[in-house]
Amino acid sequence: MKDTSESDLRSRILGNVKDKNTSEETRQWLSVLDSSALQADQTLHLNQTPDAEFLSTSAFVDLLFDFLSRYVAEFNKNPKHEVLKVHCERPKGEYEFKDFSRFSHTVKYFQGHVSTREWAVVVQAYMGKILVFIVPSDILIGFRPGDPTRKPYMEIAENRQGEQTSRTLLGRGLTSANIGPLAKRIFGQVIKVARKESTDTEEFKIATHAEQTQGDPDRSYDEDESKWLLSEADFLEMRRAGASSLGAPIRTAASMTAGEQFAINNQHVANLCMLVVGEVDKELTSLEQIGIAAMKVDAMKEINFAMKRSNILKGLKEKILDFASDWDNCLNAER
Repeated sequence: MKDTSESDLRSRILGNVKDKNTSEETRQWLSVLDSSALQADQTLHLNQTPDAEFLSTSAFVDLLFDFLSRYVAEFNKNPKHEVLKVHCERPKGEYEFKDFSRFSHTVKYFQGHVSTREWAVVVQAYMGKILVFIVPSDILIGFRPGDPTRKPYMEIAENRQGEQTSRTLLGRGLTSANIGPLAKRIFGQVIKVARKESTDTEEFKIATHAEQTQGDPDRSYDEDESKWLLSEADFLEMRRAGASSLGAPIRTAASMTAGEQFAINNQHVANLCMLVVGEVDKELTSLEQIGIAAMKVDAMKEINFAMKRSNILKGLKEKILDFASDWDNCLNAER
């Protein structure tokens, strides 16, 4: 595949995600990362089997850094992050590395990083794999392929067949449609390590801890109308932090005062709103994948349908949030 075709695909992918809501969605995710690292660890919805696409290793890594650099820029805009300033260094081309104690031949590789003062996430690609490491920033200069002292946080395996490449992460199919959420997990991990909310030896998991441990939903609020009241503060917090209290333990009604019951159960309405919004976001991710697949074969009918449906769903998402806001204003007016 010629570079022009690869560049065209990359441009289409970027154009598909750079809409008017992208910066706001990024800021919302960063806000969730500030208040709840667990909720910020979005699950990657990967295919059971890999799909091949015309995107080389260098183009895939470059596209990944398009997203990482945007997240770094948004993160650094916030004055509260002045102490935890982040720097992004994109891969500057292909390097060569010779160390016969590690490899029997010269290794050609790509490498870039996102770093804070103390910690860095390194993306390193060579010999049919893309590795992600969390390392101390002071070893960045000498960090090269095959370093025996560091175990990767994440490993993406590549299988090239002719001009196409398929990729897997923990045995599941990974494509360019997953790069946005993938970049969020990578960026979020180095921030958590820098804030001492995680360790540099933690390994990547596809599912979040919250989804892995989720049990039967609590339905204790169904018989008590007072638990459906939503305060203005609760709703603003929901929009700011993406209902970060979903994983918080719930005390029994018998052990709480009336005021405490109102305060803690107000979150149920916020959570229900965010659950619906979450389902809409999942559908938007699916449509993005469908659209990218259709682009590969120039299926304009499917592309147009995916774009039309995405626009409708984005409007629906805004209506859900507006509805929750109107409802909250109505309740506050009656108090």
